[in-house]
Amino acid sequence: RAALLLAMLTAVAQAAPPHGPATRTTKLAVKGATVHPAAATPVRHDGAHARMLFGKELHPAREVVGRREEPLTPEEETAKQIEKLLRGPLRYGVTGLFVADARTGEPLFAVNADDPLNPASNVKMISTAAALELLGPSFRYTTRLLGPEPDAHGAIHGDVYLLGSWDPTLHATDLDEIAMQVSAKGVKELDGDVVIGADPTRDGIYKAVVPITVKAGIAGEQPSASAPPGYDLVAIGITAKTAATPLRYQRLTYTSSTFKDGAGHTRVALTVGGTIGKGQEITTPVMIKERTFDAAHMLRAALRAHNIVVNGDVRVGELSDFVGDTANHGALPGELGRHDSKPLVDIVREINKYSINWLADRVIMTAAALSRRTTPSMDVALDAMYAWLARHPKLAKPDVVVDTGSGLSYRTRITPHELVAIVRDAAGFTDNTPPDLAHAWLDSLSIAGTDGTLVHRFRTADLRGHIHAKTGSLSTVIALSGVLDIDPMRPLVFSIVTNGDRPLSKGYVRKAHEQVLGLISKYIAQTTKTVIPEVKPETPSTTPAQGSEEPEESEPELDAETAGHAMPGETPPAAPAIDGAMPPPTTPAPMTTPAPPPTPPTR
Repeated sequence: RAALLLAMLTAVAQAAPPHGPATRTTKLAVKGATVHPAAATPVRHDGAHARMLFGKELHPAREVVGRREEPLTPEEETAKQIEKLLRGPLRYGVTGLFVADARTGEPLFAVNADDPLNPASNVKMISTAAALELLGPSFRYTTRLLGPEPDAHGAIHGDVYLLGSWDPTLHATDLDEIAMQVSAKGVKELDGDVVIGADPTRDGIYKAVVPITVKAGIAGEQPSASAPPGYDLVAIGITAKTAATPLRYQRLTYTSSTFKDGAGHTRVALTVGGTIGKGQEITTPVMIKERTFDAAHMLRAALRAHNIVVNGDVRVGELSDFVGDTANHGALPGELGRHDSKPLVDIVREINKYSINWLADRVIMTAAALSRRTTPSMDVALDAMYAWLARHPKLAKPDVVVDTGSGLSYRTRITPHELVAIVRDAAGFTDNTPPDLAHAWLDSLSIAGTDGTLVHRFRTADLRGHIHAKTGSLSTVIALSGVLDIDPMRPLVFSIVTNGDRPLSKGYVRKAHEQVLGLISKYIAQTTKTVIPEVKPETPSTTPAQGSEEPEESEPELDAETAGHAMPGETPPAAPAIDGAMPPPTTPAPMTTPAPPPTPPTR
């Protein structure tokens, strides 16, 4: 009986389906349905599930760091501590990190290094490197005033031509410089017109700003408003009223439209509305869209300010027609005055240190256009950037997604691994970039705890002055890529990018990034055989310039990182301009470099 019972139990056990997920599969198979193997669990790349890799072969940290009696190696300990940050303050969203030897490219630490992420303004590293290669660090934009020589009485009979080169930094003060040169030639009178080209930006002030001064009147009545003396482009209308008492904040509005006057000349109708406080006066830089006409009228006003009688007006004409007309009157147009911009290397320094988005876009657009003898456009600029990527870090167009020169886009996709390749090449750690271009580009990056968007970050002794990097910031993006030169004999290149599905806590994420680089700095100090010199950067002012701390991108316009932030030495505007953008930055105060950037290898 016992043997019979045992045989029955065995038969039942063999016939019974197994427990768990296989039970359902067996039933489906019996019904004749097609059975697909269960899908593999997708790899999750958020911080809470990130896996650190380290070493030349990038071993997974979890396979090495575990329970064991022997002490952890410096690499293992660093990887372990970085994983704690990934599971702590960086657990939300995806953080990609890649750290490599700058000279050899050998990897050191990595996590999600091949994930396509949005690095925001790190894109400026590409556009500025491409612009420097296309035009050279010493290139200057030129703006010239052409016309016949004055007669014995100082009169210029005929027109003059304002010829620019799409200078994105041209300012009204630069046109005053030209007017001063004209006056120095003994010119007393201009009989003809100031002629400009049909291109909307070639001969103009890209950030065209007109200072409008509004002065309060009697309470309840209209105030007065005026443009600069001798400036004829703007016709001002006033609907504003004067308040009965002074106001702490002015409530003035500005609207504009372009029209033709009775003589067919282009003018801008500017209406001042709102309210100004009793007894108050305010000057507001108001942006207008007529860039070339603004430049021409600013020049006319500057000529008048230098006691030159200016007749005629402003008109559009082709340069070839102007030269022909001048020659038909028995003269050849010569150079009456000119302005040369700052060298491109200085403009690139402003772009990268202060992350000026509009300037980054304009520089690569104009650099690409000038090199190809065509009109600036973003398409031409992107072609130049992709060509640079193909020539230098050898990145093919399908591997990278960029659609601006500034990175002011949510469509950008570049991996941390690729960003490190870009830094290595642009900074001259490969054989592809000449030393003059490499030094110009590397000098343009912000220095930790010293200047630019890093002036208030990495202030600790181990990192201050040892990081040259480009920041990146959007509502869902925090990024930092550059060079870490703790050991001058072994500089590192790095990129750390955090992307989120929702707006990130900027200070929280940036602090975690600083801690990651602090851990890498500690690792280098522990493993180097070189005596590391102490870098003592010059102490920044106790009242840093407004806008020097890393600014935020504006939403939803996706305006510049520096929107609403003044450059060093610049007074912030008192009120927004017509189109919501800000007036152009003035020349920043001289920036001191406390310690030279890491030197690329000599070839």
